[in-house]
Parts: sequence; C-alpha cells; structure tokens
Amino acid sequence: MPQRAEWKVAQVRSCVWRLTDVGGNRAFLVVGDDAALLVDTGEGLGDLRATVEGISTLPLTVVLTHHHHDHVGCAYQFPEAWISEADDGRWDQEKAFHLRVREQLVEKLDLSEDSCFPVLSGKRPATRRLVEGQAFDLGGVTVRAVALPGHTRGSMGFLVGQERLFLSGDAVTPVMTLFYEDSTSIDEWEETLRKMQDMEGYDRWVSAHYDREYSKADLSSWLDVAEFSKTDRGFRWENDSLGELRGQLHVMSPMDMDPSSPDFRGLIEKPKPRKPRGERRHRHGSAG
Repeated sequence: MPQRAEWKVAQVRSCVWRLTDVGGNRAFLVVGDDAALLVDTGEGLGDLRATVEGISTLPLTVVLTHHHHDHVGCAYQFPEAWISEADDGRWDQEKAFHLRVREQLVEKLDLSEDSCFPVLSGKRPATRRLVEGQAFDLGGVTVRAVALPGHTRGSMGFLVGQERLFLSGDAVTPVMTLFYEDSTSIDEWEETLRKMQDMEGYDRWVSAHYDREYSKADLSSWLDVAEFSKTDRGFRWENDSLGELRGQLHVMSPMDMDPSSPDFRGLIEKPKPRKPRGERRHRHGSAG
C-alpha cells in the first residue's frame, strides 16, 4: 500500500532538531526563546512546514546551505529563504532535477500521490542575501553563517554557538562531490577543510545526509582524501538518477566498504579527459 511522504523528527540538542525526509535528506531546526531558524528544506517530499510548526510556532527564518534540489525542495512552502549570492539564481535548473528525482522516488518508495510535494503545489520563495559572518539572534541562541566553498562556490555552514554544533550541509561528506559546474577545485576545498579545523566555537559537526556527528579530528581523513585524489587514476562515474551528472571517482576506502557508510572516504571531481577504451573503468552511484 502506498505510503505518505512524512518527515522524521529527532531532538539532537536542547534547542536543535534533526528533520529527515523519506529520501534521507536532513534539515535542522534551531529554536530560541524568541524565534526559530530552519537550515535546509530537503528534497520536497512531505509537509515540512507542518512538521516545523509541530515543534515551534515562533517566527521562522529559512536559510539554505546551497542551491541543490535535495536542500531547497520544501523552501516552496515558505515566503522567503536566505541563500548566498553565488548559489542563488539556479532555481529553474534545480526544479527540473527535482521533478525527475521525485518521479523516481515516488516509484521506488511507493509514495502516495496525495503526499505533500511543495515544488508542485507551492511557490518559489523570495530570496534574501546570505553572507559570511551573518548572525541570527533567536533569543538565547545565536546562529552564525560560515562560507564553505567546495561542493558549490556559495556553500554555507551554520554555527550554533551555544550548543557548540556546526551544521555543514554538503561541505564535507563521506563521498565528497566536487563534480558540479560550480564546484571548486580540490585545492580550494582543502582550504575549507583547514578553515573548519581552525575555526573556534564548536566541537561536533554534522552533514546533511548522515546522522553521524563528527569531530574536528575527523577532518584530517578528508584532507587525506583530497591528497589521494590528486594522484589517483580513479573511475569514470555517473549519477544513477541524473545521468548527465558525471565525474571522476576516487575511492580511498576498501573497495568492499559500503559507500553509504559514514566511515567511507571517497571524492568525485569534475570529469577527466577520456582515456583509450581499453583503459577505462566505470562506476555508478547516487552521491548528491
């Protein structure tokens, strides 16, 4: 029997809730005494607004770590959203990607068509400009925006100072994806990793696609991936859902390790020049 697309809720700190859609995309709600802040909005599967209002009815600000469809989908339920200048302006492209992915997930997860699909039923939010260092005072809790170029040039993270927790979006993921048109080079992404290592005010950080909380010490393994990828031959790779998204995959973890594991370490960069047919290797995946 088809299931309705619903959000799962878990309180991970006294003022922070992790919200997970049926596609495994995480959003985070930070609630202060006077206001609340929603970081990311998932793929657009299920009624995120109702889920948020079930936790808090305080005035709400929506912020986006970057422009990808699996982070902006339910932004269509809200009148406005904050996003960096570098990542704004790609709404039509991401809507087209979302519609294709939504169709696949409806079939794969057997989702009922009466589920809430905000990209179809809602309106694109007005956008406000998000900049490095911007602070959101929620009353007793302050959240600060931090620029994290790499996955996209305008990627942002959010530091919840009172909880010493850093919400990093897709800035650092087990399979790090730097294959997008607006992704940075590996060298530039390494600078973001070092910035996170040197940054004060947090002890734990989280990614938008995993429940695992990481420490600053864990960042060294991603620096290792970056250096490994610069000399590794790698595999040609293409996205299972959106076949035009292609890159060069470098796997540092054992080849028999599950790539969906939070302990996996790999990187997908922009495609390399094609090699003679006899030398090619090819893998598929769903990294986003």
